[in-house]
Order: sequence, then C-alpha cells, then structure tokens
Amino acid sequence: MDQKWVKSRLIDWAQKAGLGLDIDDTDIQYIWNPGGFVNQSYQISDEKKHLHVKFAKRDHQPKLQQWACHHKYLTEHYQAPTLVMDIHESVIPDHPYGLVFEFFSGEVWENQAWTDEIFSKVSQLHGDQKLKRMLGAAEKRCADAFVGTYIRRFREDMKIIDANREILSFVEKETFDWFHDVTDQLEEEVLHSPHFDRPADDVVHNDLNQQNILVNADGFCMIDWDDLTLGDGAADYASLLWPWVYTEEWSMWEERVRVLAGDERFERMGLYFKAKLLDGIIDVLADYVEAEEFPDVKERTQHRAKVTHLHALELYQTRYGTVL
Repeated sequence: MDQKWVKSRLIDWAQKAGLGLDIDDTDIQYIWNPGGFVNQSYQISDEKKHLHVKFAKRDHQPKLQQWACHHKYLTEHYQAPTLVMDIHESVIPDHPYGLVFEFFSGEVWENQAWTDEIFSKVSQLHGDQKLKRMLGAAEKRCADAFVGTYIRRFREDMKIIDANREILSFVEKETFDWFHDVTDQLEEEVLHSPHFDRPADDVVHNDLNQQNILVNADGFCMIDWDDLTLGDGAADYASLLWPWVYTEEWSMWEERVRVLAGDERFERMGLYFKAKLLDGIIDVLADYVEAEEFPDVKERTQHRAKVTHLHALELYQTRYGTVL
C-alpha cells in the first residue's frame, strides 16, 4: 500500500471529518506494528492536537466495534485511550471501519515504572463482574480459550507460510513440517492437562504485551482492546511477563505473579509461555510473508521477523529439546 497516497487520503478525510486540526499544519505518521498487519494505524497531529487513528479490515471490524461500545467503561476503569469518534467509511482501501482516539504520548512499558498500578488493574479486570455481564460471552473452558487464541492462529499462519515457502529461504525444509507437528503436540498437551479443565470466566485483554502498555511520568495507558473477551487470566499474565521468563529476573516476577494470579492460573502459564515461544517461531513468518504487500515497512518487518524466528527457534531447542 503506497503510504504517500494513503496520507493524502487521510488529509482529505481529516478535513471533512471536523477533527479540529489545522490542515495546513497537519502531520500524518504511519504507526508500524511489528506484530502484523491486521489493522492500520496512524498518528494525525498539528501543533495543538494529537490523535491516533486505527482502521480495521472487515473481518476485524466487530472487534473494534465492541471496543467502541465499551470505551467509556474501559477509559474510566482501565486507563484505555479516550475515544473521539468512530469511522464508518473506507478511508483507506479494504478497511471499512475505524476509531479515532486521543493520542497518549508515552514509551513502551519495559521496567519497574508503574508496575504495581498495572498489575492491580490487570487483577481488577480479570474479576470485573460488571464488564463480564456487559460482554455476555458464551461459556467456554480454559482449554478452549487456549486453542482459540494460539492453536487456531498457528494453523492460519501455516496456511500462509506453506503457500509462500519459496520466499522463506532461511527456514530449513524439514522445519515447515515440524511447525504442524509441534502445534498438534501443544494442542494435545493442553487438552489433556487437568489445569485447563475449568471455566474460562476471567475478563481478559487477551493481547497484553509490552507494546500495548504505554507509560510516561504521569501514568500509563493500556491500548488495543480489540480482543477483549471472557477467557483465561493466565494468558494475560503470560503475555505481560513474557520478556522476563527466561531471564535471571524471573524468580522475582514468579513469586509476585503467583501471589497475584493464584496457583491455578500460575500452573497454566507454563504452556502459555511455550505458546509464546512458538509464536515467535511461527507467527513472525506469516508477518514476513505479509510484509511483501507493504513496501514502506517491508525491510524492517522482514528483518525483525527473521531475527525473532531464528532466536526463538534456538531458545525452543534449548528449553524443550531437539526441534527436528
């Protein structure tokens, strides 16, 4: 997608949408998402106002609409960004819906800043009975939640990967078949684990990685509530603590999260960490392939995907044994 053309479209749209921007002084920046291309996001700003605009493809539209439906509650209780308006037109091709938020100026959370407050909010979210009623999600078990989040994603990724093996020259031929085998094995582990045979009745963000928590001197903001659902709180904790699980700092985090999450959730986190590692092996290759359609960010996306894949593959072998 030609970003110069897209930015021109956004300028025209912003002028008509009445966002209160000085069009002659408006700057538009594409926000690169290293985790994929499901949505397209931009920062639109002038000297006085800064906005974040997020566009969704049609199959992802219901998730953004759910976020819009509950945005006031999420902003008031969970430091979600403030919604300005929603968009019901294809400002950019194949993205018929979008949301406009006030831009939160901050850095990705990666140290001790605001940790107690962030953990408190996550714990509060998981037990939020009012939000649970608002979501009205169907009952499911923790095993179903795991399969729906990771196993389904890996199999969708592998369809993309298998159809484009020729451009993944750094992946060994035998490894492509291993992707399928290890995904099947992980599914069996989860389905036969007694720890996953319980209701998935926590309210979960379901994408609570470092990139989705922004911090500054005044506070923090939890973004990207697209996947809000009833599920397994262990998934949120595993995503939140993933950067530390294989480091010397893990013992400190382990004690802390066991107290906060409880023993049942903590026991399930082991397989979530395994899935997170596989995510760095498999999902990033689908990102590598999809980056072919985004020339402006192709090089850095593919470089990151390759480095992440090779590192995760080596770490998986060290942690869980021979890959092939």
